[in-house]
Amino acid sequence: MARDLRVPVGLPLPRNPRTILMRIFKPTLSRLRRFPLLLLSPLAFAQQPERPTPGQEPRIPAREPVELREDDKPAFPPPPDGWDKPRPGIPQGKLEMIEYDSKTVGTRRKANVYTPPGFSADRKYPVLYLLHGIGGDETEWQRFARPGTMLDHLIADGKAVPMIVVMPNGRAQKDDRAAGDVFKSAPAFAVFERDLLDDLIPAIESRYPVRRERSHRAIAGLSMGGGQSLNFGLGHPDTFGWVGGFSSAPNTRKPAELVPDPAVARKLQLLWLSCGTRDGLFRISRDLHDHLKAKDVPHVWHVTDGAHDAAEWKQALYHFLQKLRFGQDPAPAAAPASPAPATPAAPTDARTGSLKEAFKDHFLVGTALNPWQTSGRAAEERDLVLRHFNSITSENSMKWMSLHPGLDRYDFSDADRFVEFGAEHGMAVIGHTLVWHSQTPREVFEDRSGRPVAKEVLLERMRSHIHTVAGRYKGKVLGWDVVNEAVEEDGSLRRSPWLTLLGEDYLVKAFEFAREADPDAELYYNDYGLEGKAKREGALALVRKLQAAGVKLTGIGLQGHYAIDHPSEDEIDETIAAFSALGLKVMITELDVNVLPTPGFGGAEISTRFREDPRWNPWPGGLAPEMEDKLARRYAGIFRVFLKHREAVTRVTFWGVHDGASWLNHFPVRGRTNYPLLFDRRKQPKPAFDAVMALARPPLPSPAE
Repeated sequence: MARDLRVPVGLPLPRNPRTILMRIFKPTLSRLRRFPLLLLSPLAFAQQPERPTPGQEPRIPAREPVELREDDKPAFPPPPDGWDKPRPGIPQGKLEMIEYDSKTVGTRRKANVYTPPGFSADRKYPVLYLLHGIGGDETEWQRFARPGTMLDHLIADGKAVPMIVVMPNGRAQKDDRAAGDVFKSAPAFAVFERDLLDDLIPAIESRYPVRRERSHRAIAGLSMGGGQSLNFGLGHPDTFGWVGGFSSAPNTRKPAELVPDPAVARKLQLLWLSCGTRDGLFRISRDLHDHLKAKDVPHVWHVTDGAHDAAEWKQALYHFLQKLRFGQDPAPAAAPASPAPATPAAPTDARTGSLKEAFKDHFLVGTALNPWQTSGRAAEERDLVLRHFNSITSENSMKWMSLHPGLDRYDFSDADRFVEFGAEHGMAVIGHTLVWHSQTPREVFEDRSGRPVAKEVLLERMRSHIHTVAGRYKGKVLGWDVVNEAVEEDGSLRRSPWLTLLGEDYLVKAFEFAREADPDAELYYNDYGLEGKAKREGALALVRKLQAAGVKLTGIGLQGHYAIDHPSEDEIDETIAAFSALGLKVMITELDVNVLPTPGFGGAEISTRFREDPRWNPWPGGLAPEMEDKLARRYAGIFRVFLKHREAVTRVTFWGVHDGASWLNHFPVRGRTNYPLLFDRRKQPKPAFDAVMALARPPLPSPAE
């Protein structure tokens, strides 16, 4: 490459990346500090950006060849001949330039909008927000890629669904033209986050007939727009269900900042990363890919031999559009690889058995599922679920925060798919959960000024939520965890906003509202740690009060988040017996066994967090054989107690399908490798599985009297 390249401000380009950054951004560093999304890492530039022509993207060639790894390869074949040329004889969409009022910028702004062939005001459409790079504007995508032409082809061939594509100007400032030194406008690309969320999306939704659920809204972009798409999409998972970054630029947040909670990222219908190996920014996309892979976050990783140029972005868009199966199960994507710590192989004959068949005469055997597992994209996990379980509980999709993220906004996409999965396969579906102190939006408990809401208002919000959610799935759900975790360790009622604002009556009302919504559903109280005497006595007192109030209370959910050495089998036995004596069905609702040393007292209080420390993660490469044996003995002892009470225990649900999908890998210490379930990360049965299956064969433990 020539040595006399020039930076955008006309200075000779030095070889030191930090000096490059300073010369490009020195005039605007004070503004950049106010926009952390745009603080670019000097190390992100593998090569110096060439000076861009206004209206075009800077070229960022790789300084040296990329060392390819096994998964650095194309996820799709090259597009067919003629894929980007107009095709006579097929219906065509329409492209129009619109204007909207931007309160964020304080002016009227423009966006290019494509509407599909046969567009009708009587039909509601999904929307893709397609963002340009630092050298472009609202016309950039149309100038070099013609997304409308691509979609006309794909829709005609049945390879894409009709959608609206909005191509805005991501440079949120009054003079938003790509002129002069385009790098000076970098801070405005961060401001666009508010313009997009507060001004553009509402404008589109008021002007066009669109679907407003996150499951029907996508965001993607190239270069600087790719970084925006990842930042905004992963930062607002309640707004976007489909996120794509093409050759994402250094404005992309660091992987750990983009994905602070992998469980939230797993809710996306699609997360897409693509880049060419001749692109000087390749490392940005690959670093994020590595992080997602390590955290078991499903995503597409599409690597070509392309550069930081239009040809790369066009083909990426072509394939990305076909993955946007709005309103349908997304097309299968490669499941992310996850570490597979070595564990002793299970005996061959253990693999011929089935948990649900082994215990069918005693109780249901269930598992908790996430959206990835019910979407059709995780075939191996799906097969494991169908073979071994006859009951399913939604891990997060039916919690208030997930399906009712705003006071006037519901998103049933994941919950609907979960319920449909259960119905399709004849499984008992459990709703989890209607009223909980955690994962409920704070605004539920506040008025518009941020003060605690009036009692009657909160009670109506509870009633409306329960009627809407439980009513939607009436006749499809076997039972609901109506109230979750309302008792403290000392047996007193938890001082949650529900109790503080409504008083103890909220517990009775929750069950009354649930029965109104679905009179035939079983209704449960669910909690952890009830094997502890004080908390158990408090929960027993609560149950007696609910029974005295005449509410329908079918059963008690003992979560069963056990440790390798506590609670004792006797404590589990006493707890089941105590609740059964009150005439309740008893369910083990969230069973797992934590084998790792854990700070604190243990338990399942979701707010408990500790810093990472090697002391708490002693077996990152595989569980020690002696611990495998100990876990097998522990599970055998637990199931002996369950079988002893088989007349009272109606369901045993594991909190996760396999070790790699367990919440205990990140609770209460993030980034650990835990082994709490019966199947390992390779989805193979463990010695604990063998120990449990052996108990299903006669002679069974004597039943409790």
